[in-house]
Formats: sequence, C-alpha cells, structure tokens
Amino acid sequence: MEFQYKRACVRALLLSGSVMNLAFNCDVASAQSTTAVDEASPPANSQDNQGDVFGDIVVTAQKRAQSTQDVGISISAFSNDQLRALGATDVKSVAALVPGFTVAASSRSAPIYTIRGVGFNTPNASSSSPVGIYYDEVSYPYPAMTAGPSFDMERIEILKGPQGTLYGRNTTGGLVNNIAEKPSAENSGFLRVGGGNYGSYNSEGAINGAITDSLNGRLSFATERSTKGWQKNITDGSRLGEVDRAGARIQFDWKPSSKLSFLIAGNWWRDKSDTQVGQVVSVFPKAVNMTVTPQNSASIASTLDGLGLPGQAIVNQAFVPTNASQAKWTTKPFFFQGTVGGTKYNPVPINQYRRNNELFALSLRTNWEIVDGIDLTALTAYSHYRQEQGQDISGWDIPNAISIDRAKIESFSQEVRLSGKTDKLNWIAGLFYARDRTNENNSNWSPVGTNVGPLRQLSAQVVAAQGGSLAQQEDVLYGFTDWADTIQQTVNTASIFGQAQYKVTSQLELTLGARYTRDKARFVGCTLDQGDNSIASVWNVFFRANGIASNVAPGGCVTYNGDLEAAVTSGGTIPIPPQELSRQSLKQDNFAGRVGVDFHIDQHSLLYASFTRGFKSGAFPNIDANVATQYAPAKQERVDAFEAGFKLSPAAGVTINGSAFYYDYKDKQVFGAVPDIIFVYLNRIVNIPKSHLYGFEGDVSFSPVKGLTARVSGTYIKSKIDEYFGFDQYGRQNNFAGTGFAFTPKVQMNAMLSYGFDVGSNFNARLTGSGRYSSSQQADLINDSFFKIAPYTVFDTNMSLETNDSKYQFNIFVRNLTNKYYWTSVQGLQDSVVRYANMPRTWGGALTVRF
Repeated sequence: MEFQYKRACVRALLLSGSVMNLAFNCDVASAQSTTAVDEASPPANSQDNQGDVFGDIVVTAQKRAQSTQDVGISISAFSNDQLRALGATDVKSVAALVPGFTVAASSRSAPIYTIRGVGFNTPNASSSSPVGIYYDEVSYPYPAMTAGPSFDMERIEILKGPQGTLYGRNTTGGLVNNIAEKPSAENSGFLRVGGGNYGSYNSEGAINGAITDSLNGRLSFATERSTKGWQKNITDGSRLGEVDRAGARIQFDWKPSSKLSFLIAGNWWRDKSDTQVGQVVSVFPKAVNMTVTPQNSASIASTLDGLGLPGQAIVNQAFVPTNASQAKWTTKPFFFQGTVGGTKYNPVPINQYRRNNELFALSLRTNWEIVDGIDLTALTAYSHYRQEQGQDISGWDIPNAISIDRAKIESFSQEVRLSGKTDKLNWIAGLFYARDRTNENNSNWSPVGTNVGPLRQLSAQVVAAQGGSLAQQEDVLYGFTDWADTIQQTVNTASIFGQAQYKVTSQLELTLGARYTRDKARFVGCTLDQGDNSIASVWNVFFRANGIASNVAPGGCVTYNGDLEAAVTSGGTIPIPPQELSRQSLKQDNFAGRVGVDFHIDQHSLLYASFTRGFKSGAFPNIDANVATQYAPAKQERVDAFEAGFKLSPAAGVTINGSAFYYDYKDKQVFGAVPDIIFVYLNRIVNIPKSHLYGFEGDVSFSPVKGLTARVSGTYIKSKIDEYFGFDQYGRQNNFAGTGFAFTPKVQMNAMLSYGFDVGSNFNARLTGSGRYSSSQQADLINDSFFKIAPYTVFDTNMSLETNDSKYQFNIFVRNLTNKYYWTSVQGLQDSVVRYANMPRTWGGALTVRF
C-alpha cells in the first residue's frame, strides 16, 4: 500500500499539468507582471552598496505581485542581500529579525513557531503548527520538515495574522514563505566558501542558464559542517553540537509558448548534526511529587534510595548554568540490573545523540494564460521526510530520559486556481486537496525514572510473595526501563476558496475572501513494550495484583483501549478493555474568511483595516498512554483577528508602518498534563476554551545620508487566558484564568544599521550591525520561576568587501557579539526542568565568486 501511495503521488505530480505564477524577482526597481519574470534583471546579490538595503520589496503574499507598502496586511520581507548582510541562514535566524516571531526548541528537537502569541508547544514530529512554513507556496505542514538549511533564496516573506483564506489550514498565527531564486536564460552562477570558530566550514553555490531557447535550468547546493561541538559536558568534558547538514535544489523552467510555462523543482536536504541537550535547572522526582531544594534534598534522596534508585545522584542533577555551553548528558554505561535477573533488557543507547534526518520534495507549477486577464494556475507537490535521532532529553549524567525518535511523513497536495484582473477588480478562486501520512515511533529509556520506582518495588514484592525465584524478582525489580510510543495518522483535507479585491474609487479598495475546508483524520496508536519484555514484566504483575487483567506480550501494546476507570469502578458490570492499538478518527469542517478595507491617501500612504478568521485543525498526540482516552484529539482552534494599520512613505528612503490588533481565541491547543495512577501525571493535548490577546507593532526605515540606512521595529503583545481549568506541568489542578500565553514576550525590539561606501576606485564595502531585545516570557502557564525565560539583548555584526563588478565578495561576521548567555525555551521533562540555550558567540568569514 505504501508503494502504491508513493507511485500515485508521483504520477499525479508528473501528469497534473500544474499551473502557477512564476516567481518574481525582488529587484524593487523592476516593473513586474504576475505571469512572467524579467530575465534582464540583475543577479540578486548585485545590489548597490550605497543604496537602501532595507528598502521596499515586491512580494506575492496575496498570490500576486505587490509592493510590501501596498499590501494591507502586516508583512516583513527580506531579500537575499538583506538575509546575507544580517547573517540569516534558516527560519530560526530570520525569526530573530522579526519582532513578534519566536522560534523555540521542543524536547524532541521539533521547532516551536509562534507569531504574535499564536503557537503550539509540542514535541511530536507528527503535529502541525499554527504557523505555516512554505517554500515557493508549497506547504511543509509539520515543523520537523523545516529544519534543513536555507540557501540560494530570492527573498523570505513573513505574514502575521491568520492567512487561511488564500493559504488554508494551520495558518492561524501567520506564515513564512521562502522564495528560491528561479532559473533564467542568463548563464551565471556563484560559489561561496567560508569557515569560522568551532571548526566550522561551509559552502553554497548555484549554476544557472539556458538549456534550449525555451528551457532554463538552475542547480544550487549548500553544505554546513563543524567539527567541534559548542556544548561541553560539565561532568566529563565531552562535547556535543557538531553540525553536518547539506541541501540541494534543481529547477527547470520551460516556456513552450508565451502563454504557457512550467516550473519543476526538486529539493533535498539531510541533517546528521548532533542534537542539543537542555540544561537541567530543577529536579522534580515524580515519585515524591516534590521539587528538590537544599532543604529537602537529603529526605528525598533517602526516599528514592528506598525505591531502589540512586537517590543522591538524582537530587544532585540540577545546576545553575552560567554560560550557554554548560550541560550534562549520559556518556557512560549505567548498569541497572540484578545479579541473576533483569539482565536481558535493551541497553540504553548512550552517545547516540545525533540526527539522521532527510527530506525530499518535488513540485510542479504551471501557468496558463487562458485569455487576456485570466490565468489558470495549479501547484502539485509531494514531499517525503524521514527522521531518526537520538537525544538525552533529561540532561542528566545518568539515564533518566533518553530516546531514539523515528518518524516518516509523506505529504501530497494539489491546488488549482483561476485568477484575473480588470481595471477595478483583482480576483482569485480555487480548489485545494492534501493528504498526509505520518508514522512516528519514539523509543524511550528511563532506568532511573522515579515514577516507575514504586511500581517495580510493589511488583517485586508480589512476585516474592508468590514464591518467585530471585531471577524472577529481579526481572521485575529492574524492569520497566524502556518502552515505545507509536502512532500512525492519515489526514485528508479538501477546500474551496476565493478572494476579490475591488477598487471602489481610485483610493478605496475592498477585499472579501472566504474558504471552506473539510478535514478528516484517522489515528492508530499505543504505548508498547520494545520487544524485550521490559515494561511487560512489571505491567502484568502490577495490574493483575490489583485485580485488573493484563496480558502484555513482548512487543505488545500496554494501552487499554477503552475507559479503564469506568470498568474498574463498575464492580464487574463493565469488562476490562483489551490492551491493543487504539483507533480513532476526527472529522471537522470550518469556514474561514477575510474582510478588508484599504484606503490610499496618496501613492505613498496607505491606511488599512481588516477582520480575518482562521483555523488550526484538530490534533492527536504521540504520548505515553495507559488508556486510549489520553489519545482523545484536541478540537480545531479558531482565531478571529481584528487589525488596523498604516503604511507611509513620506520621503525617498523613508517608510513608517504601524498596526494595532486584537485576537479573540477559541479552543487554543496546548500540550497539557493530566493525572495518572501509574506515571503520576502524563501529557495530552487539551483545548483552552477562551482566551485573547492584543497589541501593536511598528517599524521605521530611513536613510539620513548617502550609504547609511537604519531600521527600527518593535512589537507589544498582551495575552490572557479567559477560561481554562486544568492541570499544570506538575499534575496539580489549577485555574489558569488571567495567566498569559507561553512563548509570548510582551515587548520585542529589533534595530539594524547598515553603511555602504566606496573603497578606492575598484571596491565597495558595507558594515551592518543589528540588535534585538526580548522582554521576559514564560514557557508555561502558571508563571513558575523555573520556566521563566529571562529578558535578553543580542547584537550581531557583518562586514563585506566587494569588487564594483560584483564578481568577488568577502565578508566576515560575528553573531552574539557580546557572548550573551540567553535561552529561548524551557521544557518540563520526566523528572526535571530543562533550559535550551542559544549558541554563544560565533564568528567566521566567507568568500563569494560570481560568474
């Protein structure tokens, strides 16, 4: 079935006759149509070094070419030159340039994207984000798919607020659209090589040109390496943080006639870098349900010793980091076994803390001008992502939470749309279909996990009372050291959409858009034994001793596929549910839309206001599950966004933009805790019934003297939960009303300054500096001090020297200039709270040759 599915996707891709608008060159001096590329435009990197590097950019945010200053939405856009000058090499580094946009690390490495407080903190590779990530309008619906290198880009657009009308599902927060450089008839290319500290070296290049009179091609690539890890184990001095990433892209642009064009693109990347280890700042042993402090450490250690655990070693795990490089992870074998029993379980995979992830994507875009003013556009895409990565999740030097996470994602999508324009009307209407198949299996090891200590002790006592041998007792006493969580999902999405923009007068323009979507998700999953009888040996004894049937075989599911609590309390009238794969489904539909008003005071001044409704689809989790009810999906979330703003260009080189917004949030999805009789508490996805946020943002760009350009931008956001009664990360009941959202700082600021000047008669140079500030924020919903993300200010700098013919360029950079220790994520994991620090100061240089 899997082979047939792949074959069907590829066949559809090759035969669809896909149609789409070709990409637009971001040279702001070019007058561009919506169906063609100006092949005479200069290379993206050949920018006047004394020009405005932060000037206006042509974008396709509304699936037609417009200036950023003419689009009545909040948008940030960066050209290739700007990205290079600011040292932005991937989505995370781009987020650092945009106030209101944050990227945080989850416990299993998948990035957490948040725009204006709208995000989803989940570690699952199979969970989608409310912030859409697109590459040339192709959706990469799962954040894990977006972790590859960014290279040979024309521009990147960041759209804030719900974008569901034109882009569909899972864009309630906004979206990031990465636009690659496209093939042209000009025979050209470039090669960039560089290096820096931590033994880093990298390369990037592209070859472009005409293959025939009607066919152009472009091949590009990038590699990133580092041989010295930036994280240092404070226990034994070992290191993590080596980088090994590569990517490639091939594109063919075929124009058989003036009205018909095809663009086919193949994208590939792989990542074999080390995974990051968090800094453990607090230990919270679930077995005692209490945070370790100096005052109680001795008593907690004694209690843990009584459970057969290394109590003193556990309470000593937390430390106070003073720099980004400090961390702990397990590097030595830990023998958790008896003298004659408990010796045959799967060994802990220590020192396998690296990725082996890969993505391949294929897309076909065709644009057919049916008649003057009407285009038929389609976009067909298929992507395949494979993941296998080992991680020390707990950040301990003894094995508390170590995992190997495997995932496979296949995503197929098809969009067909018509678009047209008259003197007063721009319109677009289309159909969209997508089918995603995800398989995720997380294998977990926790020999010193405190929550299973009582189960082992009680179960061993039962075996002893039943006359079991010492080997049988030790099989139980040293069992439950590993298990796995596995799920499979199939998600089908179909929608119909349309949007029209009508010029009522030469100054007033109205926008009306709508999208109807139907989602259907099928889910299969359970928590299971890894095949070594480790969890089964304890599980069966414990549950049977408590009068509950349990017959877990090696490799079998332990999850009770039904309401176990109801069965236990029924007095035997309700049978105990079987332990097997849980099968569930979710069907939902929604109606998203947009109403907007744009008023052009003159050609340099725009006022706009809008109401937008967006949805994020419901979600199933991949979690440790004792009972199938823990897999109950979260409902789809809805955001109603009200926004008003202005965009002004009062003088050459000067832009002043601002907006205010209010979001009414219903059923916000969060990864919450629920009590559990076995694990004390476990995670599941829950909905926050009602919440809201409001704020304002602005940016100013100006060029006071020739060659000097400055830009300042900022965002203020106030978020609040209006109604939610649930459980916090420690399993305690809590009324969360009045608390703010996670990963939502109130204030974020960004400033950039760039100066270009001539160096003699043959060279020019540019100095660029940038700084960003973030106020304090929380990574939880209860304002726990251990989950606080402290405020930080970080500076970067870049200098380039280029020949006037743009053939050669040399640049040097320093990121995190002051070596600031700061972190952007905190996660509660197993028995501890861990902090994910950003990298310390890095520096390097690169030489670029264009031909």
